Amino acid sequence: MFDVASEYKALVEVAERSSGAHFGSPDTVSVVVHGNKVLSSLVLPGVVIDAEETQDGIRALITVQEGVKLAKPVHICFGHLGREGRQTIDTKIRMRRGSQAVFLAHCVFPNAEEFLHQMEGEIHLEEGSSLTYNEVHVHGPEGMIVVRPKTNVVLEDKAIYRGDFTLVEGRVGDLSIDIYVDAKGVGSSVEITSKVYGKMDDRCLVQDVVKLSGRDSTALVKARVVLKDRSTGTFYGTIDGAAPGARGHVDCTEIVQGEAVAEASPVVRASHAEAEITHEAAIGRIADDKIAGLMAKGLTEDEAVDFIVSGLLK
Repeated sequence: MFDVASEYKALVEVAERSSGAHFGSPDTVSVVVHGNKVLSSLVLPGVVIDAEETQDGIRALITVQEGVKLAKPVHICFGHLGREGRQTIDTKIRMRRGSQAVFLAHCVFPNAEEFLHQMEGEIHLEEGSSLTYNEVHVHGPEGMIVVRPKTNVVLEDKAIYRGDFTLVEGRVGDLSIDIYVDAKGVGSSVEITSKVYGKMDDRCLVQDVVKLSGRDSTALVKARVVLKDRSTGTFYGTIDGAAPGARGHVDCTEIVQGEAVAEASPVVRASHAEAEITHEAAIGRIADDKIAGLMAKGLTEDEAVDFIVSGLLK
């Protein structure tokens, strides 16, 4: 059984190692959650965090007030140190008019074997606001953790949203990402990137959907998925150009090794005559000569593949 101090230390150590973040700084907004317990919370003027514990997780509303521009990233750590269980996170983020922030969300499950991590997120960006949301998962080398992040994002005029999901350390488990963005504001901008490294019999599903319903809105949806052993991966990326001047691009690259299976389905739709949407998708292998070259320098085959993959998924 862990106590609060040891839970906090264990989670934060993994989060800091995986991302270079520093929790506990007095000039940095941060929240650390183990299971359904808020272990620590630090806020600064201009940021409001209302959090409550639920039966198996937390419910939180985070607001960055009008005109507030955070100089340092907001550090959030959700995690659990147990081998089995569930954690449900329900978050709402509100970026008020003209505000700016970068969020670093660390999802840490180093020992999970039979575990459900579920996230329901709503993000609203008011006029002229900007949010970069980077979500990094760290899992253990064994087990089949089930990961279900679902996010809905709405952008007002000239708002900017950048979302980055990374799950490359430890096993993926059973992953299903579901992101829907409505760029309804004039001149709003969206960029979504997903980076996943599947191993063993991991299952990876990435679904990114963007609707460009604001005049002159733009979007870029990118996926980088690497699969080895018997893992499977599917990417569904959709951009709908639904307004005059809307421009978007879907870009997917999947790399397969061993008996892995990959599928990519980029969908581009122009429901307005003055929209321009493009796409590209590629599925391939790591060249044998690259692996052989690294093995000649003393790496094992698995080490060589992991080294090449780390470069692809940066």
